[in-house]
Amino acid sequence: MPKKENKFIYNDWTYQLKNGNLDVEYPKNIEEPKSVYKYYPNTKYSIDALINKYLFCSHPYHLNDSLDSTSLLWDFSNLSKPLYLKFYYQYGLHKTFEVNYEKDKASGFASIKARFFEIVTKNAGIISLTTEPLQTLMWSHYSSEYGFMVELEWKQIKDNLKALNNDLNNYAFFPVNYVDELESIDFFGDSFNSPDIPYLYSVGVKRKDWSYENEWRLIPFSMDYGVPYSILGPYPDVLNKKERKLFYPKETIKSITLGKRFFNGSNLEEVIDEVTYKLKSEKKDDEYNDLDFINFLYENFNDRLYFCGEYENKKVFKRSAEKIHLEKIDDSTFKIIRENDGFYQR
Repeated sequence: MPKKENKFIYNDWTYQLKNGNLDVEYPKNIEEPKSVYKYYPNTKYSIDALINKYLFCSHPYHLNDSLDSTSLLWDFSNLSKPLYLKFYYQYGLHKTFEVNYEKDKASGFASIKARFFEIVTKNAGIISLTTEPLQTLMWSHYSSEYGFMVELEWKQIKDNLKALNNDLNNYAFFPVNYVDELESIDFFGDSFNSPDIPYLYSVGVKRKDWSYENEWRLIPFSMDYGVPYSILGPYPDVLNKKERKLFYPKETIKSITLGKRFFNGSNLEEVIDEVTYKLKSEKKDDEYNDLDFINFLYENFNDRLYFCGEYENKKVFKRSAEKIHLEKIDDSTFKIIRENDGFYQR
């Protein structure tokens, strides 16, 4: 019997198992980035992620595109009855779920597909990164201009993945494959002997509507991240034994850019002048507030701070980020010092 390749080629991308590891080969004209960027809204979760130096490993249910990483891309039409029955009894699922091949086939195999989706996604995360630091739509969609953006050095992440994440089994890092129309993959194709390749394909393709993001994906695999069913409705989650967090060292952070509306009416007690702000100190329970965040930046990253904005060039407005550092006036008052030699623009 011929050995299965465990490989799927689509649109010049190859999704495969290579030396036992999940791997994506992409066109040679796409270079692996030195830096990747992560946009954050201004929330306690975002601040916690930066302070504790981790990337959140999303489940497909966390994503903002309902067709992103969906099991709708899995074609189960070639699933045979013997294989169907083997799956339910091998995993002991017959004790909990109805086993009815004909009924499930009539519904597009919705039941068994949901079981496969749970088994695969509870052990995998999705980390969305980009090579675009000045993309206006991304600043609007992901930070609402009030948040911040972190520049990360990919080599530093890669070199420390296993050392800082002991439970990490495997990972894949690749650019998203943007396509005109999404197409399903034969889940039980002759080239596969596990769900790994169909899953890798489903997390790796998006419609060209999203191509402005120039997204790169880091997919970590670890046991028991859980499944957040409660996002969909009043359903119990599959509880996690491991937090959906991937840690990295401080040296990974190359720059932090504040959104142009980071300082605003919700966090300012007083505007002393156009570059000097007194921040509110009150907070609820043990949550971080923006004063905590600014103090953290001042103490740890004052040498690599930028402030996002826009400038006019020949009556055309363009996005920019200007190098700054913070001067601490007192416990809650900071002045923004502009460094005119540090500037990047689009």
